[in-house]
Amino acid sequence: MRLSLPFLLPIVLLAQVIAAQNAALNTLPVICAGVKEVSTCKIKVIVPSGVKVNMKTIKVPTWNKCKSRQRAAWNCPTLKKPLRTCKGWTCIPGWEKKSKQVPSSITILTKEIDLCDEIRRALGKGLGDKFIKSAEAICGCFTRLQNFATTGSFTAMSIRGEMTTATTKVADDTLSIEKCFGKVSLPILNNKVDIASVLKSIAPWVIAQAKDIDLSVFQSLARVVAACQAGNCNANSIGAAVNNYLTPSFQLMEPAIKSVLVQWDGALTRIQERVKDINEAANSLASNYDIMRAEFDSSKQKICEELQRCDGQGVPRFLDRVDEVIEAANRLWPVRGPLDVPSNQLGKRLAETIQLRKDIKKYPEAASLVSMIKQGKFKKISDIFLFMPIVQRVPELAKQIKTDLSPLQDIIKQYKQPSGEAQENTWSLSWSNIIWPDTELTSDSPEADAALIAELDAVDELVRNYLSSHLLAYSNGMVIMDAELRGFSVVNESFAMETKVVTYNRWMTISMDMPCSKKETKVYRKSGLQKSFSWRTYVKCKVVPVTAYFPKTHVPYIRIRGGAGIDPNDQ
Repeated sequence: MRLSLPFLLPIVLLAQVIAAQNAALNTLPVICAGVKEVSTCKIKVIVPSGVKVNMKTIKVPTWNKCKSRQRAAWNCPTLKKPLRTCKGWTCIPGWEKKSKQVPSSITILTKEIDLCDEIRRALGKGLGDKFIKSAEAICGCFTRLQNFATTGSFTAMSIRGEMTTATTKVADDTLSIEKCFGKVSLPILNNKVDIASVLKSIAPWVIAQAKDIDLSVFQSLARVVAACQAGNCNANSIGAAVNNYLTPSFQLMEPAIKSVLVQWDGALTRIQERVKDINEAANSLASNYDIMRAEFDSSKQKICEELQRCDGQGVPRFLDRVDEVIEAANRLWPVRGPLDVPSNQLGKRLAETIQLRKDIKKYPEAASLVSMIKQGKFKKISDIFLFMPIVQRVPELAKQIKTDLSPLQDIIKQYKQPSGEAQENTWSLSWSNIIWPDTELTSDSPEADAALIAELDAVDELVRNYLSSHLLAYSNGMVIMDAELRGFSVVNESFAMETKVVTYNRWMTISMDMPCSKKETKVYRKSGLQKSFSWRTYVKCKVVPVTAYFPKTHVPYIRIRGGAGIDPNDQ
């Protein structure tokens, strides 16, 4: 059978109205309105149990054929007495009012039902008990949290991280709400996983994460800060609140910061060792020069003048090469002067780096904390780094190291290439690689050739003893020191240290089976009378999911780009 649209339209509209009414029943405010004070289990629900008809007496006009009587005489003849008269009572009819019981009203009979039992009936005992236990948190605490979040009460502390009397009060109230949820084990969710990538160390950055500033931490810090801002500065309370936060924070931050300082320690140590190697090599070159020059000149004179063997090509070229490397080496030892200043400072910076590793968890003085708060320097969460001495000292040390190592870069520019060339020329220098025996060792006198070879060997020995090892140490020292400096972030200007605060959300979502209540109305009819009675009934329903957010949790952290060490490409 096909139904026309005009016929179906009222049915559809009615269905939509009913659906809308039912949907409104499973919203949290409506559900909570129907279970007020349920957690006490002292609330009774009145429900109908029957009906009673109430009667009343009324006067009803009634026709009475014998309303009254009176004496009367009338003829009553008989055969014997035709004139006989009789006397007696006779009825006089009339209207009179008589009492009558008639229904007057209906009384709805009721009984009391325990609200908790009604909820257990609707939800089942297990779920019912759970709801009864959680009702105060859901309908009281959760609603308060919603109001805070939707009215902007969290903005100052969540977005701006302000620590004032007002935000302290908000923190107090919100913390009480959180504890309310904790009593009934309602889960609080968070999206901290979404900021995990921000807090992960990825080369070349190292992340030093401090302790989360949650409601409890914020409350303790904001309370003493707000009080001090108002003129009530208690150094002991301030010190305790700040240090209670810094202790676990330093514990978390120490490994990351120490990993950077350990690299600096290693780089400074290696640079110091190379400076020492170069200095020792330069000292040897300086002290050996006069001896080496005298011995070489003596051998050269003997070869050229006594043996008369400098007429060819190979011998003069060999002697010139030796002369060149001797003079090249002589130009390298003056590096000792420029090296003195950085050499002296390296030890100090190395000691400071080692000490700074020990001072990572050093607390600020209480008087310093009070002073900063009084001066208005600490007003919001992002100012927490002012209370961490290590945050100021690392960049200061980096600046000092850069200043002290800067002269080494100038030294490298001046001496690295010449030392490398001198070392390379010396390492391959030997008369046998330059002089061809077939052409220049063919005199008529074997004794003369032997004398020449002896002198040439002496020159080779001279180069090996006085130049080769020292130039190698010098050149290697320059190469390694250059690589160390280029890989040292505080020197190559790649060092950076940033203080940041990232936030994540915490919230609670209510989505569970609850006792929806609705108003039932029944019309009772009896004896021609009718009366309606309304009462609340409870059924199991799924509440429309609703979410309320806590203030954001702040996570302070430090990003350090402070690597040190030789680039693998330079090795």
